[in-house]
Amino acid sequence: MADQLQPIPPGKKHNQVEIYPPPAPRLRHPIILAHGLFGFDQVSLLGKPVVHYFAGVPAWLRAAGNQVHVSRVAPMGPISRRAEQLAQFVRHHASDHPVHLVAHSMGGLDSRFAINNLGLAEQVISLTTLGTPHRGTVIADKVVSWTRLPIGLEHWLRRFGADLEALRDLARPAMAEFNRKNPNDLRVTYASVAGEFSPEWSWRMGLFPHRLITTPILQAEEGPNDGMVSVQSAQWGNHSEVWRGDHFNLVNWHLPSSRPEDENGPRWFQWANMIKRLQALDTKR
Repeated sequence: MADQLQPIPPGKKHNQVEIYPPPAPRLRHPIILAHGLFGFDQVSLLGKPVVHYFAGVPAWLRAAGNQVHVSRVAPMGPISRRAEQLAQFVRHHASDHPVHLVAHSMGGLDSRFAINNLGLAEQVISLTTLGTPHRGTVIADKVVSWTRLPIGLEHWLRRFGADLEALRDLARPAMAEFNRKNPNDLRVTYASVAGEFSPEWSWRMGLFPHRLITTPILQAEEGPNDGMVSVQSAQWGNHSEVWRGDHFNLVNWHLPSSRPEDENGPRWFQWANMIKRLQALDTKR
């Protein structure tokens, strides 16, 4: 699109974009941001927010006059339970007003379930998913298979906070059944963003060291991925694109150092283009 905001020009440093993000496009209808597995809306210290799941995004959108609500559902649990909480959140904060849903990771599956089974299709104009495992993930396949071994692994996984109901939902066979039961609703416009993170950089990104294990497994069985979800699993809907970053970079988490140039940087321009595309849908409801 000729009128799209442009990404970081060649030779420019990421920190310039961090200081000067572009203005956010303004939408007529509210935006609901939905977090993924183990997610949250924000973390506060002494009553002051210090960490936001969608890093800096809500404030950036609100500065342009957008109505923004960041959902808060159970950090763990099966899709059906989280979807019920998401539907309640949407109705409480937006009443019967049309909304745009932007959902990260498992939040995209919660959203799809709520649209198909809990009446949100009447209210949701669009659903944009970020790094959502629409076709499941081999990582969940393997963890679920390991729990069947007679070594008490399931007990230890639960002690360390792993949610096996959620992981079973995210296994590829389970997601094939989920997709059969939850086709796209024609009243809703679906779009998606996938992340592609170069495997050779995993060791340099110390924030999430699990990628040293997950990235090569995904690469071998599913191809390019963001360290948690493959590109082919994340692609869904009428419009799909790939950003050069890891799973959490899709919600604007980035490291100011120890990263390769043009990978895992701030996502202001990509988010601006994504929200800009939603403007054309604002007249649908």
